[in-house]
Amino acid sequence: MMKKIMIWPLIVVATMVLASCNRPPESSAWQQKLKEAAELGTVQYTVQKVVSNSDETWQLFGDRKILISFKAIIKAGLDMEKFNAESVRIKEDKKTGKREIELELPQPEILAYNIKPDDVKKIYSSVSLLRTEYTSQERAEIVVKGELELKNDKELTEMILKDARQNARMFMDMLLRQSGFTDVNIKFKQEVDHGTQQ
Repeated sequence: MMKKIMIWPLIVVATMVLASCNRPPESSAWQQKLKEAAELGTVQYTVQKVVSNSDETWQLFGDRKILISFKAIIKAGLDMEKFNAESVRIKEDKKTGKREIELELPQPEILAYNIKPDDVKKIYSSVSLLRTEYTSQERAEIVVKGELELKNDKELTEMILKDARQNARMFMDMLLRQSGFTDVNIKFKQEVDHGTQQ
C-alpha cells in the first residue's frame, strides 16, 4: 500500500562532450559518437515512498504492522544502441554555408531503478507480544513490492519519460548545432504501444 511519494527531479548533464573547432566534424564522425553512446541519460528523479505491511494471519497470537520509507533513484533517457544512423538526412548549401539535419531518435525509456540500502528506513512497527519482529528478508520483500508499485505507476512513468524526451531534444539540438548544423529537426521513433509524443 502506497502512503506517500515525493519527487525531486534532477537533469543529468550528459557525459558526451563535443570539442569545439573551426571546421565542423564529418557527419560520419558524430554519427559514430551517438551510436557508441550506449545510454544517453537525460533525466534523473529521486522518489521517496512509504510502504506498509499488516500481517494478521495469526490472529490468535496477535498481529504486527510496519511502515518502511525508502528512496529510489530513477534514471531515464535514450538507449542509443537503438539509434539508426541511416535515418539521418543532411542537406548542405555550399554557397550559403547552411547545413540542415533531420534525424529520428529512439523513444526515451526507464534505464535504471536504484535503491541504496542506506536509503531504506523503518519508521514505525507494532508487534504483538506473541509475534516475532519482521526479519531483514521480510523487510527486503516489502521494499521490493514498493519498488514494483513505482514501476507500475503509469502516471509517474509518463511524467518522467516526458521530461526525458524534452531534455533529450534540447541536448541533441545543442550538440548538433555545435557540430555546425544551422537547422535541426528531431523526431522520435513511433512506438506501437504509446505512439509518438513530440
